[in-house]
Amino acid sequence: MGPDDETRSPPDRLDGASEEIVQEAFLRIYQRSQSIDNPEAYLRTTVTNLCRSHLRRLRLERNVSQHRDTPVLNPELDETWGAICRLPFRQRSVIVLRFYEDSTIEEIARVLGCRIGTVKSRLHRGLEKLRSELL
Repeated sequence: MGPDDETRSPPDRLDGASEEIVQEAFLRIYQRSQSIDNPEAYLRTTVTNLCRSHLRRLRLERNVSQHRDTPVLNPELDETWGAICRLPFRQRSVIVLRFYEDSTIEEIARVLGCRIGTVKSRLHRGLEKLRSELL
């Protein structure tokens, strides 16, 4: 909580959802009116729990939006793509076909005209070079 949070009223901190929360609480009281012994306490508890849920949801959405990676529009600007471009052609072609084109090992062997074992070894060696360069 910042210094301004103490001076603001609770509805401001709830992002304008206070009316919806209170309406939902009254709806729940109405639906369970036969089984509630103390409606005032039930209303107070329900509003409190709904406010907490709403604030928890807002916090989670904020955290998720902050951690999203921004897509790289130009792959040449990406560090990984630069490292891939520095690989020898045979390793680079296997890695691009496997991870950028989602080709299977068998498809890559057919496209490049080599054996499956050759594709696997080029893929392994290329990934090892990438790991050593990027880590």
